[in-house]
Amino acid sequence: MRVNYIILIILIIFFLTPIYALNVATISFSKNVDEILPIFTADKVKVLTTSFSAEKNEIREVPVYITNAVNLSKAVVLVKYDNSVIRPENISSLDFNISYTIEDCVKITLDLNKSFTGDLLLAKIAFRAIGNEGDSTSLIIKVDKFLDNNSNEIPYLIIDGIFNIKIKDKGEFRNGNSKLGDTLTEFLNAENKSKFASENNLVFKDNKIKVIIETNNTTEIRSVNIDELLNLTNNETIKNIRVYTKTSNKELIIIGFILIIIIAVFILKFLK
Repeated sequence: MRVNYIILIILIIFFLTPIYALNVATISFSKNVDEILPIFTADKVKVLTTSFSAEKNEIREVPVYITNAVNLSKAVVLVKYDNSVIRPENISSLDFNISYTIEDCVKITLDLNKSFTGDLLLAKIAFRAIGNEGDSTSLIIKVDKFLDNNSNEIPYLIIDGIFNIKIKDKGEFRNGNSKLGDTLTEFLNAENKSKFASENNLVFKDNKIKVIIETNNTTEIRSVNIDELLNLTNNETIKNIRVYTKTSNKELIIIGFILIIIIAVFILKFLK
């Protein structure tokens, strides 16, 4: 019986140990990846993405970081994007000599004579915003090679990003219609709507916000763009429009923690 208790305790500790405590390198667009709470999948990490924005024709530098590297010797990293929204103008690196190519994506190659351990700024990519106001594109990281000084593969995680083209300020939106809640009003006035949506657990994708629309008899969940949202406020049959919120990462972890405790209690009763 004591052996069973020991096995159970080991299993609980295993499931409650954060994966990000393991010695895994991270490739991302942010230096402060420790501040991001991740949900891990097979070879990638789903998190709140790092967001960048610029006005049309403006140039914005996007850094590419490698953090928590151990004995890194060679890395070939690709950054993919929608070339109808942004265009790379220049690539540079302050920390190391790199080579790069620009075709349908930016390909950055780092080849070191001596292995490196720690955090490094791999490159800075200067993107020009060439799309239309309100356009956005994902910044997707792919890895061709990530090797140590013995040509062994180094485990890594990836955090992607997003690039938005700002909508020029047309004056602050003031909610003169009680149909919109405060959160929707703040969203409409936010300079970086993707960032605001991420921080407030809103669903904002392809320049559309997911909302709950209520009439006297029905409730409907719909994704709408900004113009559609404002037009809905003029619909006399609609009584209320509120944001649709998704479950936050912290809430998911709490739920998972509770489920683990329930399973542990069930196993204990089963072992008696």
